[in-house]
Amino acid sequence: MKKICFVTTVPLTIRSFLLGLTKYLVENENYDVTFMCNDDDVLRNMCNERVHFIPIGMKRGVGFDGISVINKMTRIFKEQQFDIVQYSTPNASLYASIAAARAKVPCRLYAQWGIRYMGFTRLPRFIFKAIEKLICHKSTTIEVESYSLLDFSLKEGLYAKEKACVIWNGSACGVNLEKFDYTLRQELRNQIREQLDISKDDVVFGYAGRITRDKGINELVDAFVGAKGISRAKLLLIGDYDNSGSMRADVIDTIEKSARIVRVGWVRNVEHYYAAMDVFCSLSYREGFGLVVIEAGAMATPGIVSDVPGQIDTIIDGITGILVKVKNVGSIRKAMETFIGNPALASEMGANARRHIEESYDDRVLFAKLAQHRNQLLEK
Repeated sequence: MKKICFVTTVPLTIRSFLLGLTKYLVENENYDVTFMCNDDDVLRNMCNERVHFIPIGMKRGVGFDGISVINKMTRIFKEQQFDIVQYSTPNASLYASIAAARAKVPCRLYAQWGIRYMGFTRLPRFIFKAIEKLICHKSTTIEVESYSLLDFSLKEGLYAKEKACVIWNGSACGVNLEKFDYTLRQELRNQIREQLDISKDDVVFGYAGRITRDKGINELVDAFVGAKGISRAKLLLIGDYDNSGSMRADVIDTIEKSARIVRVGWVRNVEHYYAAMDVFCSLSYREGFGLVVIEAGAMATPGIVSDVPGQIDTIIDGITGILVKVKNVGSIRKAMETFIGNPALASEMGANARRHIEESYDDRVLFAKLAQHRNQLLEK
């Protein structure tokens, strides 16, 4: 039996990106799987004879407590004798890469799902780039989430090309096409719009995720409220504020008071809300890939997407959505006005998006390819 340990900082990362792959590895490839992250009742309750959970407290931000975390991980890795330790997210990757190297784990797999320093300048950029290079140096293999992120990393000199790869078309977990069933789009669209008191004729721009500065929310709201034809449009925000102090106060005020903006908190059935949207907006300053864009695309909702490495892989510009310049309100507003002026374009691009997701991001195909890659690493 092959033993793999998935290490992330917070439990949500495992629950969002790794449960599907875990199920595939256990049921089809004879793997024994261990999760390691901050404590979580949901993961505890998932444990069985083939799935295990080892909670390790990891604070946000790099601090001296990291030394004790590394020592604890090193001890566990030596005891458990994992064949593969896979890590992602900044803190977990730093600690686990060092600990796994100290414990002489044969396959140290860095799942590069983003680069923290992207968009940073001066001293913060220098520090976090140095950390990223250390993680890459300690890893035996780097599995990159997108081709554009791989290109960025190579240009930055983070690692040698021979050390890294992108599996299939990228993405950490693909899309479950049964859950994101676009044949229910019209039914769900009507249901959610009635629930939220949104007219069936409104052009709805949407977003799902953390409502925070780095996700481009300031620019999203500015572009929307200044767009021509806004009387025929709504902005639907799914998610809660995260580090709201990073956002402009007037933007938060607009979100809470504008009759054209609807905000709901986290929802379990996000695919229902994608169906209620005409266009999905993802305007992040940095992304490893952009899972929400392909999820929305699976529900036949096209995207307006910022042109940052990672995220640019999620759409075909002019076919399944529109690429805009990151942090550029004018560019975003122009894209919005294009859809407001031609609602049929959203339907056309949405249909294209669904076909693209079916061909390129079916999670069943991706899991098989991810498992094959791990098996090949062990054969080496």
